[in-house]
Amino acid sequence: MLIALLAVGCGSNPPAAPPSTSAAAAACTQADGPSADAVTAEIAKLPQAPWIEVMSSHTEDCSLHWTVVTSGDASDSPAQVLFFDRKSPIGTPTPDPRPYITVNAEGNDTAVVQYQWRQAQDPACCPTGAATVRFKVEDGKLKALDPIPNP
Repeated sequence: MLIALLAVGCGSNPPAAPPSTSAAAAACTQADGPSADAVTAEIAKLPQAPWIEVMSSHTEDCSLHWTVVTSGDASDSPAQVLFFDRKSPIGTPTPDPRPYITVNAEGNDTAVVQYQWRQAQDPACCPTGAATVRFKVEDGKLKALDPIPNP
């Protein structure tokens, strides 16, 4: 008996940058980044919601760390990225949480945030609007190297 599975997706999901596997990235330890208390304190600054940490990572040089939080399980639940200059909080890329956010390291010291948004009649599963914005730490502050989309 032959069983075949077919996965069909809708919308556009541009591929994310592959995760870093360099020796420098492997050299980063939990002590290089924010403490659990620091992350909790930054989550407390977000709009009231049941925020859940979904992932944390960092750049290869261990300077830029981030934690992604979301307020639900639905594909279009609001999410936010909390950035840290090593252990120090340096803010969020946008003042308000947005759905459909992913973050990956790029190169030695840059994070890339992929924003997606629904256009026209896009279903919640399948946003077709997309843009990427590179971020890095400059003089202890979060700096966007590209325009942040305003869907």
